[in-house]
Amino acid sequence: MGEAVDKARRTSLSQRILKTMGLFGGVQLATIVLSIVRTKFVAVWLGPMGVALNTIFISTQELITSAVGLNLRSSGVRELSAADEAARPRVAGMLLRVGVGLAVIGAVITLMLSPALSLWTLGSTSDWWCFALLAAGAGSAIYLDANLAALQAYGRFKALARVTLASALVCTGVAVPLYYGLRLRAVLPVYLITTIAYMLWALRERRRCCPAPEMPSMRRAWREASPMLRLGMYMTFAAVMERLSAYIFVVYMSNDAAVGDLGIYQAGYTLVNTYVGVVFAALSTEYYPRLASVCTSRLRAQAFVSHEFRVVAMVLMPVVVLFLAVDRIAVSLLYADSFLPMLPYIDVAVCGVVLRAFSFCLAYVILARGDGRVYVVTEAIGVVLGLVLRIAGYRMWGFPGLGWAYVVEYAAYSAVVLWVYRRVYGMRLGRGIPWLCAGATAVGFAALAIKSAIENVI
Repeated sequence: MGEAVDKARRTSLSQRILKTMGLFGGVQLATIVLSIVRTKFVAVWLGPMGVALNTIFISTQELITSAVGLNLRSSGVRELSAADEAARPRVAGMLLRVGVGLAVIGAVITLMLSPALSLWTLGSTSDWWCFALLAAGAGSAIYLDANLAALQAYGRFKALARVTLASALVCTGVAVPLYYGLRLRAVLPVYLITTIAYMLWALRERRRCCPAPEMPSMRRAWREASPMLRLGMYMTFAAVMERLSAYIFVVYMSNDAAVGDLGIYQAGYTLVNTYVGVVFAALSTEYYPRLASVCTSRLRAQAFVSHEFRVVAMVLMPVVVLFLAVDRIAVSLLYADSFLPMLPYIDVAVCGVVLRAFSFCLAYVILARGDGRVYVVTEAIGVVLGLVLRIAGYRMWGFPGLGWAYVVEYAAYSAVVLWVYRRVYGMRLGRGIPWLCAGATAVGFAALAIKSAIENVI
């Protein structure tokens, strides 16, 4: 009887995971399509200058929100998910109150730095008012994260999907007529309108779908939020390391690589990590808060980890095989034939996405337990190792070397987080999980070998 109940629970959990994957995978694909449409209009109507301005505003806002926002969404999800039912309204109120405080701080900092930001990015202080207006976007983005964290922690996944899809639709609907009518003058208004609309829609869904929070005073909220903000600082530091590693590699390729190789690499990286990585939306959206809610129980947590990876691996295997079958067509449709040199890179790299999923399932245990120092150490090892492997791989074997660097990076990172999982937390993997990881990865490489053999014969 007990075995039948356990089987029913596992089946129900698998259905929940697959449903979430389907929901957010579909939203992610729709968002990608809308992004491609917007990018096309920007390229046609605004030209390189419009793309550059859009990048400047996005990069500036992301820099400020990542530094001031202290990764409020991830740390907030962990704090709210780990709280018991009775304490959740109080924790939600603390999260939202701190979100308001950080949003105000981010907006004020952006406003104060607007002349300097204009000088650093555009070479003159004459456009300071553009960055002053960007303060509204920075504040909205930080408060947006607090509302998204509440929706995610409460398991309101349909509402979360509606917010994501609505923001993409609003962005496209606003961008197309404004870009057509105002050209370059529309870049900042489009960005501000869509960011503020995204925040307001998330606020609406949170108020409609989540229980009413108990709002504390600002002083009490900051005092109670200290563990959450401490974890957010560690996560922010890890994110800065990752961005710095990416920047160093971009600088390396821009100086030493052949003309055009950097753009091809960036497009290939996006193809593997965004278009193929839609499966990972469930990991960050549904799995993380569920894991944080049971992190105090070692047995329940390790059961969730093993079950999650089983489902993700079984989904990824056919995705990898399908990707290898249509890689050339996908590159030609999404980019152009001039990007076909990325094929040796993406074909090898995609075989490593199962290793990436395995490492992510284990790494989320560190975040769910709130171990900021351990998280920073493991991320630092992964970031440094990944940078060294990418540079060495490209220098020795070009694009195929970058693909193998991706695979080896996540294999090594998996070993690091597995050591933490077993030695630091004393947790164990379910029966057959290592073999499933190895077998699913082998399926990808077998499909790649068959594909290569067929192409050689043809």
